[in-house]
Amino acid sequence: MALGPGGTPKTIAGYLRISYLRLFTLKDPFSPPPPTAAHRPANGFLLRLPLRPEARPTVAGIAPHRQTNQKPSADIYHLLRISLYALVRVNSRLLRTGNSCFEKHGLALFLCLCPQCPDAECHAELLHSGPTHLNATCQDTGEICHLHPSDSSMHMTLHPDDAALVISQGWGERHPLAGCHVPGIGKRLLPEGFVMVYAPQNESQIQVLHDIVRAAGWWVGGVALATESNAEGVVFTTTVDQYQCQQL
Repeated sequence: MALGPGGTPKTIAGYLRISYLRLFTLKDPFSPPPPTAAHRPANGFLLRLPLRPEARPTVAGIAPHRQTNQKPSADIYHLLRISLYALVRVNSRLLRTGNSCFEKHGLALFLCLCPQCPDAECHAELLHSGPTHLNATCQDTGEICHLHPSDSSMHMTLHPDDAALVISQGWGERHPLAGCHVPGIGKRLLPEGFVMVYAPQNESQIQVLHDIVRAAGWWVGGVALATESNAEGVVFTTTVDQYQCQQL
């Protein structure tokens, strides 16, 4: 099945790798990761989400992992891209764009509170303030989310509370390998809160995805990303026993 670019190379070795990984996938991608007292931030970001009116799309694959139906128009895809660039513009001291670390291509958003940020000099006051980010995603790059041009779905990593809300309200599901241990690899391939957020079907749903992306920023860096109507972001940096709030 052609699922678009990304993921494992379409070779015999790639086929064997995917066949091996299928042995260790989640039994239920609609079961959220359990919250623990050790999670930081302690709580999720989202207070509520509307119920997604459509039935869940059909999802297939592991790498790539894509929707096979409910693909929106090219106009909706471009509006979604524009909304991501707008989020970066409003949070220019915190976010940057780049190619996805997970997919090796495609638009991704990264938190700049990390030493790998290419323009780290511009964020010296943030980098000097303490921890880089709270939760690693892909190779500790601070990747918040990435967009799939083939179906307009997105992947991102969320707090267990937010993942539970996204799943229960019908906006997404966990990746088949989220949090799974694969023998012979020695580490989790993906964070336990790694979810697919389904493609928006209209302009109003883009705003919902926008809020979910902000929740991913909260998980990766304890950052309450600003919106157009709220021009100041808030960063929470960990100390030994508490969070300190800094207005940007």
